[in-house]
Amino acid sequence: MTVLSDLMRPPTAEPSPLGTLLTWEASLRSQASVPELLYFVANETRRLVSYDQLFVLKRAPAGEGWQVAVASSLAAVDRNAPAIRAIEAAVKTLDVSQPLMLDAPDDDALADYPFRAWLWQPLIDREGQVFAGLLVVRADPFEANEAGRIARMAETTQHGWLALTGGKPVRRVPKFSAKQKKLIAGAVAVVALFPVHMSALAPVEVVAAHPYVVTAPFAGLITTLDVAPSAKVAKGQTLLRFDDVKLRNELSLSAERLQVARAKVDEVSSASFGDAREARGISIAQAEYQLAAAEHGYAQDMLARARVTAPRAGMAIYTDRREWEGRAVEVGQPIMEIADPTQVRYRIDLPTREQMTLEPGSSVSVWLDSQPLWAQSATLADASYQARPTADGTLAFALNATPADGAQPRIGSRGTARVRGDWAPLAYTMLKRPIASARQYLGF
Repeated sequence: MTVLSDLMRPPTAEPSPLGTLLTWEASLRSQASVPELLYFVANETRRLVSYDQLFVLKRAPAGEGWQVAVASSLAAVDRNAPAIRAIEAAVKTLDVSQPLMLDAPDDDALADYPFRAWLWQPLIDREGQVFAGLLVVRADPFEANEAGRIARMAETTQHGWLALTGGKPVRRVPKFSAKQKKLIAGAVAVVALFPVHMSALAPVEVVAAHPYVVTAPFAGLITTLDVAPSAKVAKGQTLLRFDDVKLRNELSLSAERLQVARAKVDEVSSASFGDAREARGISIAQAEYQLAAAEHGYAQDMLARARVTAPRAGMAIYTDRREWEGRAVEVGQPIMEIADPTQVRYRIDLPTREQMTLEPGSSVSVWLDSQPLWAQSATLADASYQARPTADGTLAFALNATPADGAQPRIGSRGTARVRGDWAPLAYTMLKRPIASARQYLGF
């Protein structure tokens, strides 16, 4: 009785050459990508033809050269190896349009190469052009029937390669005629010389146009700030207070010294009526009194300065109350600004590497982080001639721009500004920074 599984069991005899070929072709067509297909062809073709090494070469992207894509028994091809370069140079000299059986060329890089019998089999695309080829090498010469099997194998290989790449197995730079080259050169020259505005991107911040800077009237300790950041203040309103314990003590001592000086003036004046010699001390006593009065007035003025008031109405601008309360400051140190929120300007920090010729009235576009979808127009007002380090350590020129169209962005807003300079060719604007870097590196 014959069982179905026995019928399906493969025969134990060696497969026929035709069966081997059909199995090989089926396996080749199952490859999912070009690298897998080429690796399969280079390493699995020994079942059809005996060889020592097989190279798959393809056309170079430009020119008439060839590149070794895959080599049997190698996971990766080093195209800088002398033997690989010699093989590529040798294939370049062949008539690659037809199959060839030849001996290895005389080359110093191939002098120790043991496989001297070569067989070249081209791979042809749908337009009849040779796009790749198989170079099969071994020590013994090839026979005619072996060349036929390799030709059949090459047909299957090129069919699978073309199917996986949509009919474009090797992407090459197109060749242009002399007329086309002239047209392209002319078009490139026109584009390169097309005039455009030089421009640069730089960080921008909205600041007050004419702020009043509140500074420390003396060296002391800030105890309280009576206004919150960005709060509206009226003229004469208390902004902050200094520690006045020492000032009150100095005022009290100066008042006592003033009383002592006054009493001494009265004493000398009374004594001068009875003794003419005492009259000489009146001027000294009066001078001491005037000095004590000046010290007392100074102490009163310093105590009054311990409470800082707003010189005008506006908005109080400073960082954080906790940063200043309890902090010792030096005389003249800026603490806050009083500004009109309707009068603002853009302060732009242009990096020195983006330096260009700028004139007042140049156009500026500003993209604030709070409004990233549209730009606000501005006009350049002035630019500094000396670069200064910014908070992040970058050297930058300070630019001031005034908002256009009556815009009143919020003070403190940040974003990015595009500053436009003079007209220049497009090629110059694109190569400006590389040229500057090259000059700095080469030193000319």
